[in-house]
Amino acid sequence: MGYYFAKVFGPTDSVASVVAGGRKKTQIGSDYLVPPGGPFHIHKMFVSKGNVVDAKECAGIVEIHVTSVTGTFEYAYGNGTGGTTNGGGNIAAEPINCRIPAPSGSKVSVYVNDAEIAKNVTIECNFWSGAERIDSYAVGGGTYDATAATELTLPTVTIVDHPGLIKEIRFAGAVIADAEAGSAKLVVEVPAQGYPQEFAVGNGPGGATLGAGAWADVKEVNIGTKNQGSIPVNTVINFKLTAAEDLKSPTVSIAVK
Repeated sequence: MGYYFAKVFGPTDSVASVVAGGRKKTQIGSDYLVPPGGPFHIHKMFVSKGNVVDAKECAGIVEIHVTSVTGTFEYAYGNGTGGTTNGGGNIAAEPINCRIPAPSGSKVSVYVNDAEIAKNVTIECNFWSGAERIDSYAVGGGTYDATAATELTLPTVTIVDHPGLIKEIRFAGAVIADAEAGSAKLVVEVPAQGYPQEFAVGNGPGGATLGAGAWADVKEVNIGTKNQGSIPVNTVINFKLTAAEDLKSPTVSIAVK
């Protein structure tokens, strides 16, 4: 098992997720037919884009769909704010760890659900040999905003395909006012765990006219049931967020293996 080839989707300008629940998809590039020689899986992705309007949020969700594969592969990405005349320096494309089966002959489609319009969204998928799988579920974005010092309950995630442990948590959001803090507390509740898990997320000052994009927060964890057994299918995971300042489009994803 190892690296085999890379495929780029895009660049494609995204639309804003203005519908209720923050899910208005933009397909990036076109469908890709996986060549013979498998089995393959998408082992890692890299995402690049630009928000070129002041006080625009960079948070979003990447979705991967593979024909013949039933599962959920959604990832929170993007942090910070965009800028028109003043912006941060260029940064490397954002890495996203994943394990998405991509059998030969199947079609791979890539979508984003961006909180705001983004320019030239470009997504690289690294295909490795071997059949590996880790499901990932995302919530939030779009119309979900956190009010300063007030707990926000985000939509829940239901484990629907495979039991497992939560191995990674990703978080993205934006503070779009000058001189406000981007810090927040994220709470993840697994009913069979017995107690909530709390994480510090976000960093730095917000910006209305001076902004810069950043990568999502990534937490490497190992969350199961109370005795660290696999979280069963149909378990509902709860998410709560308390931000220091008003925080736009908080977005969370969890990888379950």
